[in-house]
Amino acid sequence: MGTAIEWVADPDGFAALAPDWDRLLPEDARPFDLHCWYMAWWQAFGAGREPAICIARRGGELVGAMPLVRDGRRLGAMANTHSPVFRPLARDGEAREQLIGAVLADGAAELTLTALPDGDPSVERLRIDAAPMRAAFEAGQVSPIVETSGEFEEWRKRSKRRWGAPLERFRRKMGRDHEAELSIVEPPADLETELEDGFRVEASGWKGAQGTAILSTPETHAFYGSIAREFHARDELRLSSIVLDGQTAAFDLCLLHRGRLYLLKTGFDESFRRLAPGLVMRLSIVERCFELGLDAHELLGDDSEWKRKFATGERRHVGLRAYSHTPLGFARRAYRSGLRPRLRDAYRRLGPRRR
Repeated sequence: MGTAIEWVADPDGFAALAPDWDRLLPEDARPFDLHCWYMAWWQAFGAGREPAICIARRGGELVGAMPLVRDGRRLGAMANTHSPVFRPLARDGEAREQLIGAVLADGAAELTLTALPDGDPSVERLRIDAAPMRAAFEAGQVSPIVETSGEFEEWRKRSKRRWGAPLERFRRKMGRDHEAELSIVEPPADLETELEDGFRVEASGWKGAQGTAILSTPETHAFYGSIAREFHARDELRLSSIVLDGQTAAFDLCLLHRGRLYLLKTGFDESFRRLAPGLVMRLSIVERCFELGLDAHELLGDDSEWKRKFATGERRHVGLRAYSHTPLGFARRAYRSGLRPRLRDAYRRLGPRRR
């Protein structure tokens, strides 16, 4: 029985794939593979582009899916900076090969895939099939992971020297000097109220100042609100917070999926900085993951110093840029590799003078 390739290019057709989509997911599926994740992404960030969902069917059954967006002659992953992981989804090797082959043969002048997990079977397939094109893989983000399948005390002994602060003493001081409430890895009791309060805290510090907070743009706010509601309905949303004297000092937005706790967003109120509420909350969350018997707490995103205080491992990612053997493909590659960096450097040099 052969594998048939189809392209879904309208939002209604994309929405209709939901039941079949989630049935094809592999054993190591992450929340970012689910149909509801991509649907929320499309509704928040898809303006001005067309959905381009490449799917594979065998005997009428969905056996592969690769969610992409089309912007003129450019084809790209349905992913951006808010997407921790992106990968083609396939039931087996044949479906994966057919799916990737169809995407590479689409005729787009440029194909851009980001946040591919290094070591995933799709990456090796892409390396083979994209070789005839003007293609290049680039190192992507390195996301720390805290493995929590052993004993908490063993992890504590190994990591405590990296904490950089007496976090356990700070936690006791919170309880001694304040009316302290710690809610750690819990489903929300009042979803909208807790989200509103948490998003406010997350935007109160440097993230708000730099425009990277959830509340910084309507699109980002809509995306995380939709993700929270979708996963709350699945009983996979988990929030954590530290409240001192009635004021939220730290907040965490996580997804609990297949024995792993994934950190989407975190923030703390800098007026409580002396008590390191963000780090105290992270220690409490890791401890709770051990208590719950979870496999890992995935910190996602880029590597950073505070994540390394707790991490025991990491996941590496790569990106792919491939260009067709056409005048437009050549022009896009030349712009991306040569002209664009020079223009960016020139803008940076002129920036201070303009200000």
